Parts: sequence; structure tokens; C-alpha cells
Amino acid sequence: MSVDCKRPLRLLHTSDIHIGEEFDPARRLAGLTAVVDAAIACQVHALLIVGDLFDSTRVKSTDIEAALSQLARLTIPTIVSNGNHDALENPSIYDYVRVTDAGDHIYFVDDTEGKHIVLEDLHLTIWARAMMGHEPRHKPLTGYKKHKEEYWQVVLAHGYYFRPDQRSDRSSPILAQEIAELGCDYLALGHWHHFVDVSVNGVPAFYSGSPATGAANLVILDPANGTRVERIPLGVQGAPLLRL
Repeated sequence: MSVDCKRPLRLLHTSDIHIGEEFDPARRLAGLTAVVDAAIACQVHALLIVGDLFDSTRVKSTDIEAALSQLARLTIPTIVSNGNHDALENPSIYDYVRVTDAGDHIYFVDDTEGKHIVLEDLHLTIWARAMMGHEPRHKPLTGYKKHKEEYWQVVLAHGYYFRPDQRSDRSSPILAQEIAELGCDYLALGHWHHFVDVSVNGVPAFYSGSPATGAANLVILDPANGTRVERIPLGVQGAPLLRL
């Protein structure tokens, strides 16, 4: 019989940072800077970046270097999954950018079948499936299975959420029924640039929104009280919503 070894954890969840976005690249970098500042100030145990860290394959080298410099400020595990703007299909920004160059604390999910990142010290497993291409055939949650029952189970997914009464006719669909069947402790979502709670069947599932909208999700995992999500303000003001 496994022994439950979960301990209280604090995670910071963000997505859709869009480094190098042509309209206002300085503000996109300011969003990442604010996320890193918040992760340090809140003393979180891990940072989750759920897709679209980069806006396209045309990001300038100066913006790439600045982004990696911000990530290098951290010492906590930082998990980066990709999205529709930084998908792995050729050409991909990840053909020539290695986010792991920012330090050994960076974990980049590049497995298109999905994989678990196991953080033994935190008794935490994080699963994500890399996006090769943003299309209806890509199912962000397909393939997930619990890894270590006695650890915290967190899932990352970048895609479009559909309610049970909606037709799933868009790329990278995430269905309410899929969420209901996960059984994980937290589903961190990306692709929508605003905060949305899409929890189903007791599974906490949230979009964090882009940092350009001024906030991120502080996720509190507590063995006694379960999962709680708080909105943390970020020092980025006046940014418009970004395109999907």
C-alpha cells in the first residue's frame, strides 16, 4: 500500500506570454519579468508556463536572450510546455532556441505523446503533451494517466475548452468530459488570454490568462484542504488582450 507523502505546495501558473509579439514586444517581456518577480515574491515551489512562451519563429535574438535571462533568475523548477504560437512543427522557434539553456531548473516538454516530469523533492508529478501542430486532431489531454498516486498530480494543457453542449469544432479541443475523468489535483490551462474557471467533477481546472492582462494564478495544494486558486496581481498595466 502506498503512503501519501503530499505536503503543502504553492505553484504559480501562467501562459500566453508571447515573447517577441510584434505589436508591443517590450510589454510581452515585461509580462515575463512580472511573472518571475511574482514567483520569487510568493516563494512558490514551481512555476508553470502553459504554452506560447514565444509568439512566433520571428522573435528577435535580443528578445530571446532577454527572456532566457529572466528565466535564469529563478532557482525553482520551471516547467515550460508549448502552444499554438510556438508549436514544434517545422519551422519552430524551438529548432534553434533551447529554454533549458536558462538553467538546470528549466524543464521543457517536447514529447508529443505526453510525459510526466517527476519532482521527487516536492512529491509532485507534472504531465503535459507537446503540441506538434495546432489542429483538430491534436488532443491536449489524450494519453494522461496518473504516475505516482501518492504524489500531487498536475496536468498542463494548451487548447480550447468546450462545454458539454458545444460542438468541438476547433483546433486543440479540451472537452469538459475529459477534464471530469482526469482525477488530477490541478489542470493548468493555456490558450485563452483571460482567467476562466472550467472545473468539472471536482477537478480544479483554470485558465490563468496572459500576464499582459495583469494577473496570474497562485495554486495552493494542501493535503488537508485540497486545491485553492488565488489571483495574483502582476505589474503589467494597460495591455490589450492578445490574439489566440
